[in-house]
Amino acid sequence: MTTFSAVRSGAAVPTSTGVADLRMSGLLLIALGIAMAGLHSILADLSWWFIGFSVAFAVFAAAAVARRYLRARWMGTIAAVVVAIAVITLYFSDGTAFLGVIPTTSTLSHFSSLMAESNDSIAQQSVPAFAVTSIQFLICWSIALTAIVMDAVALWWRTPALAGIPLFVVVAVPSFVRSELSDGFFFILTAAVYLLIVRNRTRRVQPGVAVAVGAVAVVGALLVPVILPPVNPAVAGGSGLGALSESINPIINLGQNLRDSRAIPALSYTTTSDFGQYLRLTTLENFEGQQWEPQISKDDSANTVKKIGAPPGLAAGIATTTVRTRVQIANTTSSWLPTPYPSTKITGLQGPWYWQAGTLAVRSDTASMEGQKYTVDSLEVDPSVSQLRAAPPSPKSALAKVPAGLDPIIAATAKKVVGNAKTDFDKAIALQNWFRGGTFTYSTKTPAARGFDGSGLDVIVPFLKNKSGYCVHFATTMAVMARTLGIPSRIAVGFLPGKATHTAGAGAGVNLYEVSSSDLHAWPELYFKGIGWVRFEPTPGKGFEPSFSATTSGSPKTDPGAPANLPAPSSATPVPTTGPRLTVGQQQGQQSAVATPDTSAANWTWLFVLLLLAVLVFPGLARRSQRRRRIDRIRQSFYPEVGAWEELRDTARDLGLDARESSTPAQLAVYLSDFLLTTSGRRSADARAALDKLRRMVESESYDIPQFNYNGEQIAVALKTVSRGLRSASPLPNRIRAVLLPPTLVDLALGRSLLRA
Repeated sequence: MTTFSAVRSGAAVPTSTGVADLRMSGLLLIALGIAMAGLHSILADLSWWFIGFSVAFAVFAAAAVARRYLRARWMGTIAAVVVAIAVITLYFSDGTAFLGVIPTTSTLSHFSSLMAESNDSIAQQSVPAFAVTSIQFLICWSIALTAIVMDAVALWWRTPALAGIPLFVVVAVPSFVRSELSDGFFFILTAAVYLLIVRNRTRRVQPGVAVAVGAVAVVGALLVPVILPPVNPAVAGGSGLGALSESINPIINLGQNLRDSRAIPALSYTTTSDFGQYLRLTTLENFEGQQWEPQISKDDSANTVKKIGAPPGLAAGIATTTVRTRVQIANTTSSWLPTPYPSTKITGLQGPWYWQAGTLAVRSDTASMEGQKYTVDSLEVDPSVSQLRAAPPSPKSALAKVPAGLDPIIAATAKKVVGNAKTDFDKAIALQNWFRGGTFTYSTKTPAARGFDGSGLDVIVPFLKNKSGYCVHFATTMAVMARTLGIPSRIAVGFLPGKATHTAGAGAGVNLYEVSSSDLHAWPELYFKGIGWVRFEPTPGKGFEPSFSATTSGSPKTDPGAPANLPAPSSATPVPTTGPRLTVGQQQGQQSAVATPDTSAANWTWLFVLLLLAVLVFPGLARRSQRRRRIDRIRQSFYPEVGAWEELRDTARDLGLDARESSTPAQLAVYLSDFLLTTSGRRSADARAALDKLRRMVESESYDIPQFNYNGEQIAVALKTVSRGLRSASPLPNRIRAVLLPPTLVDLALGRSLLRA
């Protein structure tokens, strides 16, 4: 029989059970590792598995060591929590922790940023997602919590069957994302190890746990689809990004796409560049019927993308750097391919694709970019300010021609904005700074509400009056204004660089970016002889302005002849003149349209929080309901003696006492009375008196020996008095276990049912 000293120490671990506990810890670790492997269908690469498994190993190992040497089961759970925090801090604190493993306020702030980044990344990435640092942080945090719960229920609360609940959560996550992503092989392996876990504790048979697991499964099936962010949703009915492929002119539907509140994952890419890439779909050069139109020529269909022609206008002497970008398209459909400009070679494409002379846009007449994975080699062109200023004007170019019917106020406004600027470059910078200087605001609603939504000539004057619009209006107006000043211009349509989810640092390696439908964008490109087409960014709060070296050598020194409104040149990525700073995880100086997750989506953290609450709250509520029903029956005199003794025995077992059914009322009464004697006070004395009274009532009923008159209410009062005394005499960990996870609900060695009253 268990000694009272063992009970009062919080369920001390006998030496004979040490090997069994180690075996149980090993089985739990193996089961969780297999369940984690089932996530391979939604997470790319395998580095995340090794990191997550190392956290799980640390948790189970710390708990096992603490229980073996501290001789208290609850101390194992405390050790598991401490080690989990230390390991996660060691992995992800980024130098903010004390001694590397002790979190500080800066560490907590950093963790909060990582969690926010992981939510954005989940909402934007396609499947399989890249396990970037923020997602690895979420995985480790979730696995640590899962391992702690599994260890606590199996080895502290001695109910290993309940370890199946967190295991179910992990192995079922892919099916919550999309049903076809579930891997049955890993599900079967996890179930097999779970059976070994239950069988390993044969003396504590637990069929009643099926009710608890089933309840959590139902709750999970109902809540998880709402909790998880939508991953790669299908675009139906021509909405979302799919609309790009429905029209020859992609700019027509751009406003509608930008007003869509959903952030549909578009693509992700890695790049060897130190900053993100603008990815062009196509360029619009000509006005046809008061509307920008792309140039499409069937003569270009023989141009293979294995070697793309030289960029128009780029002469020798202009500094260039070769960049390699690997792109993975989600469920975005278009006959144009998003590529950095200027591209020199593309590999890995499926289907026939060709590049267009003049624009270098990549297009297919039969294939779609949806689902494509390809690698692009491109040039990063870095002209100096001096070279740009020295470029001779090109007023006679066909792309400097002013559209017919242009309102004179547009040219007058352009002339006023550029003032005394002499060169085409200084004029372009003046226009860009004017739009981004704070007078204009970005809005997708104003143009639609005030009737100038679109990209034609008729929207420019209303836009200039309202000083509010989205990228199409800024790009169109700056391009047309540039033409009134004799500068060749065109509009590029594509994607902003997106959100940087992992950066290796300048020159340190590959950086990862994620792009959503919110990153659809249009921007103007202006032509300079000897340099070619140069991107500008007039839209405030979107993207980032191009940077240019002060001299041909790339020196960061400021050009002494630069106008006052020209940003100081820098070899680093420029800081936007307007708009909010980027969140942690994005490189300084980059500004992108931050994707807003679907309003129905929350972060994955809530999934584990809800399931943890289910594990902690459901058993306690069920036990409390059972106790109330028994007391109600006792008061109504439905076999009050038997019901009272059964409830007393279960209360004692919930508190960790050895209340066996094989014990007679006299034996159990003596055992419980001796336990109550370990504490002093009025409550203990009252409890012993009530226990003796309750014993006599039970013996009177059992042996049909009338001793005194009593009723159900008296028995209920006596039962409550004894129960309060037992709880008061029990150590705090045992009382917590009795409330959160009472063993009598899951330990059915006596053949009980969970719903038995």
